[in-house]
Amino acid sequence: MSLRVRTVGKICGIAATLLTLATSLPVYAADAKPATLEVPPVIKRGYEQLRKADYRGAITTFREAVKQNANDPLARRCLAYALLCNGAAEDALTQLILLTRLSPPGAADWCTFGEVYLIAGSYGQAEDAFKEALKFNPELFWAKCGIIRAKAMQRDFKSAYQLIAELIADTNDDKLRRYLYNLRLGIRRLELTPVPIPKDIDRPELTPEDFNSGPTEDRGA
Repeated sequence: MSLRVRTVGKICGIAATLLTLATSLPVYAADAKPATLEVPPVIKRGYEQLRKADYRGAITTFREAVKQNANDPLARRCLAYALLCNGAAEDALTQLILLTRLSPPGAADWCTFGEVYLIAGSYGQAEDAFKEALKFNPELFWAKCGIIRAKAMQRDFKSAYQLIAELIADTNDDKLRRYLYNLRLGIRRLELTPVPIPKDIDRPELTPEDFNSGPTEDRGA
């Protein structure tokens, strides 16, 4: 699938609610945690800032890590995630593209791609990205919720509600279940939000003669 989007625009109100729900839980930040303790101290410091939701501080720290080693996939992965959490989706996408040149995207990378695509309004692309994440980890909660949110933004509410009911039934963690209940409420608000109808464009009155007139004719004569 293509990794780029045409443009990254501003998030609409309901979409912002769904995105905030996704990035505010520790379960999501945990996916950015280094898988090994053998990492530079600067990255460990950045991860601690992520845990404390100090996203600006984490961005500064991870930029320092990238400067120290521009070929470190972990540094760019964490920087992309911190940028996303701070609302800089377009910058996050840039870091993700650079990351793919260093190593193939993993589960957390595809989830971050999915979040960027949600912000950009590329909801089908977002769904595909979260599905790619599930190929690496079929039980990844972040990816499953991402698919639900992508379907909701495509106004496929029947599928969104079905998937969220299945996930609630399979989830024993109280914190995750609370998140799912809140997500369901957010989707319900989205469902009740009318789809904007484009206004008609005002057009000048035209006659058949107007279409037949050449550009050099003196119509004022």
